[in-house]
Amino acid sequence: MLGQFPAVLTDLSSWIFALLVLALPLSWWRATRRIGIVLGSAMLLIVGAIGLLPLHDWMMRPMEEYFPVPELPPQVDGVIVLGGAERPDIMAERGWPELNSNADRLVGFVALARQYPTAKLVFTGGAAIPRGDGEVTEADVAAAVFAKLGLDPERVIYEKASRNTAENARLSYALAQPKAGETWILISSARHLPRAVNTFVAVGWPVVPYPVDYLTGPSPEFEFSPLRRLSGFNFVAREMLGLLWYRLQGRTSDLLPARRAAETKP
Repeated sequence: MLGQFPAVLTDLSSWIFALLVLALPLSWWRATRRIGIVLGSAMLLIVGAIGLLPLHDWMMRPMEEYFPVPELPPQVDGVIVLGGAERPDIMAERGWPELNSNADRLVGFVALARQYPTAKLVFTGGAAIPRGDGEVTEADVAAAVFAKLGLDPERVIYEKASRNTAENARLSYALAQPKAGETWILISSARHLPRAVNTFVAVGWPVVPYPVDYLTGPSPEFEFSPLRRLSGFNFVAREMLGLLWYRLQGRTSDLLPARRAAETKP
């Protein structure tokens, strides 16, 4: 969630497709033929390079490894999970609490809720889909998933109004009212945690980053897979530009959070 940042700017595959479509008519007319040929050739070369080389993996790995999985202390006061794994649109249509590729966020949340039975639990995410006389929110999907996984949904504090990561931090802080010296764990996708931690620190809420939803594994083998790798590029661009956008907007005080924010209590 990038707030007012135009999400289309991070969709590399859409830009490449649009420029390829533009190159076609440009190549028809003599006055613009050279421009069309150069533009189309450049886009095809980019697709070829992305399809052959694991560039997205090389860019993604430093972001996912920025915060390692922490050594957790014996006492934790609270656990926060960011929305983004839920599909309220499908639940509104099918009645089933469907999740996307970020499902590990909720799995990790339930696991830590069981590990720390006295900790406060916070889910934060506000996307909503109209259904009949009401609406289905990310929180509704999450609550249904928690129930199916054996976690009492009533144990969780739900923040349902946020539209981006900065609002996740600000509105959750108002609901949870953390006290100085408390230990809170923040769960999100590994690639997203640098920006998420930045926003929580900006509202005065030091958190222990808990990364999940990794997209990088062993060094990828040689393969030509432009569509899959373009999708990976979209993820990388979204987070890199998101870090810069939040800094320019003044939502964070640094481009990247200090790694000391991941330290736990002894």
